Formats: sequence, structure tokens, C-alpha cells
Amino acid sequence: MLVLAASCLNSEDPYEAGFIFRKPQYALTALFANNQVDTVSFISYGQWNVTRDASATWCKLEASVGKAYTYYTFPLLFEQNTTGEGRGTWFTFNDTEHPGEAYCSIAYWQYATRGDGSLGSAADVKTIMGSDGSHFELAYDAQHRPLSLRITKEDVLLHQLTLSYNDRDSVLTVQDRDKTLTGSYSNDYQPKRLVGMGDTVTYASQLYDNYMAVSANYAFNLEHRTLLGNNTYYAYLLNGQSLTPDSLHNADSLSIARVTAAGRNVQKCKLEYSAADNRCQSVDVNQLIFGTEQCDPYQLLSLFRYARSSRIVSKVTSAANSDIIEVECNANGSVRTLTVKRSSGGVVVSDSPLTYTFEY
Repeated sequence: MLVLAASCLNSEDPYEAGFIFRKPQYALTALFANNQVDTVSFISYGQWNVTRDASATWCKLEASVGKAYTYYTFPLLFEQNTTGEGRGTWFTFNDTEHPGEAYCSIAYWQYATRGDGSLGSAADVKTIMGSDGSHFELAYDAQHRPLSLRITKEDVLLHQLTLSYNDRDSVLTVQDRDKTLTGSYSNDYQPKRLVGMGDTVTYASQLYDNYMAVSANYAFNLEHRTLLGNNTYYAYLLNGQSLTPDSLHNADSLSIARVTAAGRNVQKCKLEYSAADNRCQSVDVNQLIFGTEQCDPYQLLSLFRYARSSRIVSKVTSAANSDIIEVECNANGSVRTLTVKRSSGGVVVSDSPLTYTFEY
């Protein structure tokens, strides 16, 4: 952003005034509910001060006055947004020697949701216990970003992920047992793709018959590709729903294709939803509806938030099955228990119901 003013009028001495901003890059900056800092960097040609939205007590600017011909860099601090609503604020930098002639305004909008799609007030899940003998252990940092996930069933290790965030370079590293995957992120802390030695977890476009890419708010894929070719493809159909932060979207249907040396298995599911909000806890509980073995750990942690439907699934219908999902919620909306009643050909299967119990 660049704001300059100059005068050579006979009635006053020539002068230069104004600001050259390096950060923020835009007049309006969008933040997520768990963002807590931004950087302001600029040069001022004159002495300056700041006027601001006094009602926005949730943000703090580290400086309010300064000198001429000086380069300034200082932090702008934000509280995490736990209000359940988006909120905004603004700051105006004024040249005090030429008020009204040289000034620059910047504004911030902080979403109600974190980068993973959960609400800023969402509770962090500590453990999930399944009636099938499964045990999920999770840990988070102060910004509610996942640090670890361990999934076992009857003492057999199914998944173990450790995550670390390099905020200087904006790089996420995921240690998936003997595999290391990395991906870059912006202020949502979300990778568009995670890449390792032969392994990739990534968004991918679906294609029309003419090979043009389908817009992601209509349909998209989340793909797990491995060096050995044991790949899994999740295809989500949205039919034009918005994917902007804070928007509500629920996948109309989901197709899961699993490819191994033995062949290709495709499961096509129609999804129906309850009124229960899937954003009130840190994890995407919809990843549990197919059972512990089929739970995708990356999506359970909501590392790819577009795949996280805003409501909790109430019914899954496929060619062979019709499964009912029931949830009990805590007072804050977070899930207390999730129960899957699984049937095949109209007959309840032997391991049904399967109940998961959440602790925070």
C-alpha cells in the first residue's frame, strides 16, 4: 500500500508526506479465530499517530506515534475469537503535520472459525474411546493446532502422527510413523498438500469430460497416494455450496475408492445430516462413521478443512448398507458420544452399535 502527498503551492512551503507500507500487503486482512499476531511495517515521511476503533479491545497495536523518515516494524496482537461471530477493526495512520492530506487506513476481519473449520470456542478432544476396543489420544498447542494423534485398537497400533509447525517458514511437518511429509501453509495453518518420499496427501480437482477442472465448491477429491500404489481417493460432491471460512457446507455424497494390488474397491455413499454442529469440537467426528479401521487420521484432525462438513452425519446410505448415526452433545455443543448403528440388507450387523465416547 502506498499513500503519498506533495505540495508546491505558493501559499505554503513545499513538503512531502505520506506512508509506504510493506506489511500488511492489503488494506483489508482476513484472520482466523486462532490467529494471534500480524506485523505492521512501513516508512513515514512525516511524524505520525494512529487513530483506531476504540471498541475493538481484542486487538493491541504496539505503537501509536512515531517520527518522520523512519522505518517501523512492530507487532499487532489479537485475542483468539471465541465469540462465535466474525468481527472487524480498523487503524488509520495520520501524518500529524498535514492532517487530512496524508493518511493510510488498514482493516482486519477475524473469522469465527479456526483454520481447521472448527469454531474459535471449540473444545479440544483429549481422548476418544470406542466400544470396539479402540482408543484415540490427541494433543494440541495453545492455538488449538493438533500436535499428535495415536489410534490403537485392542492394543494394536493403527496410526501415529506427530505434527510440528515452523511459523517462520510456514511449513508443517507430519511424522506418520516411518514417513515424513511436509507442506506449506498460510495463516489458516492448513496445507494444500503434504508430500513425502513417494507419499502424498493432497486436494485434487475433479474433471469434466473435456478435462476442464470442476470448481471445488461443486466437487473435489482428497487423495492419499503411496509409493507402492495403495491409494485412497475421497470424492466429495457439494453442488455449489460455499467453501469460504465461516460458511456452512455439507457434502451431498461421498465416494471412497481404495486401490491395492488386489484391485479397486469403490464405496458410494449418500449422506444425510442432523442439526448437530460439527464445528463445536476440534476433530471432524464424521470421520468415525465408517469405523475405526476406516478412519482417515488426516481428516479426523481436519488438516484439509474443505472435507469437513459443518453438520454431523445422521444417515449413510450405500448400495449394501443403511447406517444410522446418533450423537449426544455436551452443553457447549461438543460431542459426548457418537453411535453408529450399522445394518446390511436391512439387518443389523453383529458389531452394531458402535459407540465412541469423547473426553476433553
